[in-house]
Parts: sequence; structure tokens; C-alpha cells
Amino acid sequence: MKKYIFIPIILLILTACKEMDEHTPVLSNNPERQAIVHVNKNRHLEMAEFWLKELENPDKTIMSAKKIKKFNNFTAYKQHKITFFKDFSPKYGRNWIKKSIQKSFNNIQRSTKYLTDDTPVERSFFPNIRKNMNIKALHKKSVSTRFALTVNYTNQKIIPTDISLLKKKYQIHFDRNQNSALDIATPLAILHTSKDGMWHYGMSPLSSGWVKDSDIAFGSKKEIKSYLQSKNFVVTTSPKNALLIKGKYYDYLRMGVRLPLVMGIDNMMMVNIPTRDEDGELTITKATIKTSDIHKGYLPYSPRNILQQAFKFINAPYGWGGMYGEQDCSKFLQEVYATVGIELPRNSSSQSKVGKQQFNLNRLSSEQKIEKLEAKAEVGETILHLSGHITLYLGEYKGVPYIIHTAWGSSRRHFALGRTAVTPLTFNNYLDKIDISTTIKN
Repeated sequence: MKKYIFIPIILLILTACKEMDEHTPVLSNNPERQAIVHVNKNRHLEMAEFWLKELENPDKTIMSAKKIKKFNNFTAYKQHKITFFKDFSPKYGRNWIKKSIQKSFNNIQRSTKYLTDDTPVERSFFPNIRKNMNIKALHKKSVSTRFALTVNYTNQKIIPTDISLLKKKYQIHFDRNQNSALDIATPLAILHTSKDGMWHYGMSPLSSGWVKDSDIAFGSKKEIKSYLQSKNFVVTTSPKNALLIKGKYYDYLRMGVRLPLVMGIDNMMMVNIPTRDEDGELTITKATIKTSDIHKGYLPYSPRNILQQAFKFINAPYGWGGMYGEQDCSKFLQEVYATVGIELPRNSSSQSKVGKQQFNLNRLSSEQKIEKLEAKAEVGETILHLSGHITLYLGEYKGVPYIIHTAWGSSRRHFALGRTAVTPLTFNNYLDKIDISTTIKN
């Protein structure tokens, strides 16, 4: 009799002592899709310091300012993945401009079918857009570049309209007309203007597209270059940084924006920002920003600074191409690394190719990938790429590699994560999908 009682008791004890899987989001056994409310069972995983404590020297300088400049120059001049404002040409060929505008138009005309109310795009929509793009006005062999700075947070569009365009019904979070979003003080090379005069086509250092006339101010290349290269400057270090003019809210900046510093006033810093006059010409206006939201000069490039900046985004909403003032996976990394002066390209594929230190993870088993990352990946320095996505490596926890990333991250098991989160590489089978590991270092 005793042995029949003893066996269930032992089984009960073993079951109770069995460790729960910490590497999966907190989900019930319900077979239906559900929201991820808590990503990690271990609350400590969402603290930068948890990962930093494993490092021998979290404050080591990964690259000096001189080496960062060399790294950025390599990205610009050898890899051609970014363009410095100073290198924008005074003239561009007509055919090149027409081809760029037409290519973007053709791509979005082919790929989008619906509006945000789920109704089909009307037949007349794209012909009317094409007419407003006014490509016929590009009749000279070359176009003289007009230079400008953004004066508000502005959306950069594929075609000149604020109307959102969807590939599929209900995908309202993915406006395929949203190319990027530009913070205040982003330099532009303007190459063409729409027929109605409300939009301009041009290049920023990282991307090309249409921006609203009301959100930019025109100036000479010399004065814009002088503004951008101010030696006395601050860089924004919070995900959202309020700008005040005469004590009243004006707009906000995202992380990693560089602004010329004027002076400190109590718990505020006075900076110069670009504004526009009645004729759309550039004027410089003094604004204030909280001292706690900025750093004088760039932060040192160290594991501690990269992780602490990245973890400020925990639970920040996902924003495709900067929609709603947020960030997607590549913009998240851009903003974090901009605080130390590193300029990353716009999209995830280009980011995975910067510098000279990449190793290929294709065709490796999951075990081999983990071994490779353990041997070569560096916390605060290494980013991991998979098709259409990019992440920041954090190290290992209980034998599993972990990352912080801004992800949409939906699956059959759960609804979209839709935010910045710490997850294992086993999340959504990322470990099977990662193909490139890139260390951001010379």
C-alpha cells in the first residue's frame, strides 16, 4: 500500500521542482492566438545592468572619436551607404532624378491596393499623383540643388501624398508610402518640386523621398554646413526630447539628434534650431531642452552607454518607417548608435554590412550559431541580422543568446509584439533565421 502512495508523491515533487521555460513569452495553453503582455518571466532581463554585470569592463572604449570618424568615412566613401551633407552635389543629372522618382512611383503603384478604410485604391489615384509629380518639368540636362533643413518632425514619403497605402487589407500599421521620418535639423538636397508646390523631392544623408514644403526651410549650403558642424554641440539621449521656444512646447526630437549649444540655464540647455520665415527661408531660433535629456558632445562608445541608451526604449511602440513618431528595428539602432557619433544606414540590410567585421551564419545549425556567437559576438558592439529585421546582441542567459530589438513580431501563436523588448533568439525562430553577425568596430 505504501509503495503505491509513494510513487505519486515523488512524481508530484519532481513536477513541482521542474524549472519552467524562461525563454518563451508568458502565454497560456489556449490554442487561440493571444497578446504578449509579459515578454519575460524573469523581470531582471529588462535591465541594462543585468547584462552589464557579466562584462569584465563595461566602460571600455570600443572606438575613440578618431576611429569613429574613420568608421563613418568607410561607410560613406567605401561602402556608399550614407552621404554626408557636405558631399551633396551642386547639380544632379535630369535623367538620374527622373529615374529615381519614377522607380519609386512604379514600385508603390504595383505593390499597394488598399487604403486604411479597407477600400481599394481608385483607378484615378495614381494617374493624379503622377500628374502632380510634374516629371515633365525636368527638361534641362541637369538640376541645380537647393539646400534645406527640416524645421519640424516630418514624414518622408515615397510619393507626394499623406494618404496611407496598404499592400493588404487591415495592415494599417504598415503604410507602404512611409519611407522614413526626419527629425528637426535633418539636412536635405532638394531636386524637384510637385506641381502644386506642396511637396519637394530630395535626399537626406540616409534616404530619398518627398517631404512637405511647410516642414523645411531653404538656405545656402554654406550656412547649413556651418550649422551642422558646430563644434560646441549637444546630442539628445532620451527617446523623446521636448523642445521649447520661449517656454512653450514646439516639437520633440528623437534620440541621437545633434544641435548647436548656446548656453546652460538652470536645469535647461539653450540650443539653436532651424525655423522658417514667411518666405520659407532658413532662420535660426533659440530653443531650450532639459539638461537631463541631452549630453554635451557625443557619449563615449562603450558597452555601458550603448546598452543604457537601448534599454530606454523598453516597451516603446513599434513604428514602421517612423510612423506616429516612433521607430522600427533599423531606426532603433540608428538612434542608439547616433548618441556616440556612429552613423548607420537607413535599412536593416545595409546596417548588417557596415564596417569590416561580419561573419556569415547561414547554413549553420542552431548549436553552431550559438557557439559562434559565444566566441565572437560582443555585447554593445554586435548587431544580428535576419531577413527584414535587425537586433542588438546582449549576451547569453542560461545558454541561450538574447537580444534587444524593436519588433512587430507576430506569429500563429501570438499577436504582434509591436514594441521594443528583450527576447531570446529563439523568439519566433529568429535563431534559425539569423544570417549575419556584424560587429560595429574598425
